[in-house]
Amino acid sequence: MTLGRVFGWLLVVVAALTASAEAVVALGTGSYESIATIDLWTLLTGHAPDINDAAANWADTAHALLLAMPAWIAIGGLGVIMVFGCRPRRRRAEYRETSMRFSTN
Repeated sequence: MTLGRVFGWLLVVVAALTASAEAVVALGTGSYESIATIDLWTLLTGHAPDINDAAANWADTAHALLLAMPAWIAIGGLGVIMVFGCRPRRRRAEYRETSMRFSTN
Protein backbone atom coordinates (compact mmCIF):
# COMPACT_ATOMS: atom_id res chain seq x y z
CA MET A 1 0.00 0.00 0.00
CA THR A 2 2.81 2.40 0.80
CA LEU A 3 4.51 1.71 -2.50
CA GLY A 4 1.25 2.41 -4.35
CA ARG A 5 0.82 5.76 -2.55
CA VAL A 6 4.42 6.76 -3.25
CA PHE A 7 4.03 5.85 -6.93
CA GLY A 8 0.72 7.73 -7.03
CA TRP A 9 2.31 10.89 -5.59
CA LEU A 10 5.15 10.51 -8.08
CA LEU A 11 2.62 10.44 -10.92
CA VAL A 12 0.89 13.54 -9.51
CA VAL A 13 4.24 15.38 -9.45
CA VAL A 14 5.00 14.29 -13.02
CA ALA A 15 1.55 15.52 -14.07
CA ALA A 16 2.20 18.89 -12.43
CA LEU A 17 5.53 19.17 -14.24
CA THR A 18 3.90 18.24 -17.54
CA ALA A 19 1.13 20.81 -17.00
CA SER A 20 3.66 23.52 -16.18
CA ALA A 21 5.68 22.64 -19.28
CA GLU A 22 2.53 22.97 -21.39
CA ALA A 23 1.79 26.33 -19.78
CA VAL A 24 5.26 27.61 -20.64
CA VAL A 25 4.89 26.42 -24.24
CA ALA A 26 1.42 27.97 -24.48
CA LEU A 27 2.71 31.36 -23.28
CA GLY A 28 5.63 31.30 -25.70
CA THR A 29 5.58 32.57 -29.24
CA GLY A 30 4.49 30.39 -32.12
CA SER A 31 1.81 27.78 -32.43
CA TYR A 32 0.71 25.76 -29.44
CA GLU A 33 0.27 22.02 -29.61
CA SER A 34 -0.77 20.17 -26.48
CA ILE A 35 1.16 17.06 -25.45
CA ALA A 36 -1.43 14.35 -26.01
CA THR A 37 -1.34 11.02 -24.20
CA ILE A 38 -0.90 9.22 -27.52
CA ASP A 39 2.30 11.22 -28.14
CA LEU A 40 3.65 10.28 -24.73
CA TRP A 41 2.66 6.64 -25.29
CA THR A 42 4.52 6.66 -28.62
CA LEU A 43 7.64 8.13 -27.00
CA LEU A 44 7.66 5.55 -24.21
CA THR A 45 6.86 2.42 -26.23
CA GLY A 46 8.35 3.26 -29.61
CA HIS A 47 5.18 2.67 -31.65
CA ALA A 48 1.77 4.27 -31.85
CA PRO A 49 -1.19 2.31 -30.48
CA ASP A 50 -3.56 0.79 -33.00
CA ILE A 51 -6.80 2.78 -32.81
CA ASN A 52 -9.73 2.10 -35.11
CA ASP A 53 -11.46 5.26 -36.30
CA ALA A 54 -14.77 3.46 -36.56
CA ALA A 55 -15.02 2.40 -32.92
CA ALA A 56 -17.34 -0.57 -32.66
CA ASN A 57 -17.74 -0.77 -28.89
CA TRP A 58 -17.49 1.44 -25.83
CA ALA A 59 -14.01 0.18 -24.87
CA ASP A 60 -12.50 1.34 -28.18
CA THR A 61 -14.23 4.71 -27.80
CA ALA A 62 -12.96 5.13 -24.23
CA HIS A 63 -9.47 4.12 -25.33
CA ALA A 64 -9.49 6.70 -28.13
CA LEU A 65 -10.78 9.43 -25.80
CA LEU A 66 -8.14 8.64 -23.19
CA LEU A 67 -5.34 8.80 -25.74
CA ALA A 68 -6.65 12.06 -27.21
CA MET A 69 -6.71 14.00 -23.93
CA PRO A 70 -3.70 15.98 -22.65
CA ALA A 71 -1.06 13.83 -21.00
CA TRP A 72 -1.10 15.69 -17.69
CA ILE A 73 -4.79 14.88 -17.19
CA ALA A 74 -4.29 11.16 -17.81
CA ILE A 75 -1.16 10.95 -15.64
CA GLY A 76 -2.63 13.08 -12.86
CA GLY A 77 -5.89 11.15 -12.86
CA LEU A 78 -4.07 7.85 -12.54
CA GLY A 79 -1.92 9.31 -9.75
CA VAL A 80 -4.93 10.58 -7.80
CA ILE A 81 -6.68 7.23 -8.17
CA MET A 82 -3.58 5.45 -6.84
CA VAL A 83 -3.14 7.87 -3.93
CA PHE A 84 -6.75 7.47 -2.77
CA GLY A 85 -6.95 3.78 -3.61
CA CYS A 86 -3.84 2.88 -1.63
CA ARG A 87 -4.51 5.04 1.43
CA PRO A 88 -4.34 3.38 4.83
CA ARG A 89 -7.73 2.44 6.24
CA ARG A 90 -8.92 1.29 9.60
CA ARG A 91 -10.22 -2.23 9.94
CA ARG A 92 -13.95 -2.89 10.23
CA ALA A 93 -13.60 -4.04 13.83
CA GLU A 94 -12.24 -0.62 14.78
CA TYR A 95 -15.23 1.07 13.13
CA ARG A 96 -17.63 -1.20 14.97
CA GLU A 97 -15.88 -0.64 18.29
CA THR A 98 -15.89 3.14 17.82
CA SER A 99 -19.54 3.27 16.84
CA MET A 100 -20.55 1.12 19.83
CA ARG A 101 -18.57 3.30 22.21
CA PHE A 102 -20.40 6.48 21.14
CA SER A 103 -23.87 5.02 20.74
CA THR A 104 -26.65 6.27 23.01
CA ASN A 105 -28.45 3.00 23.70
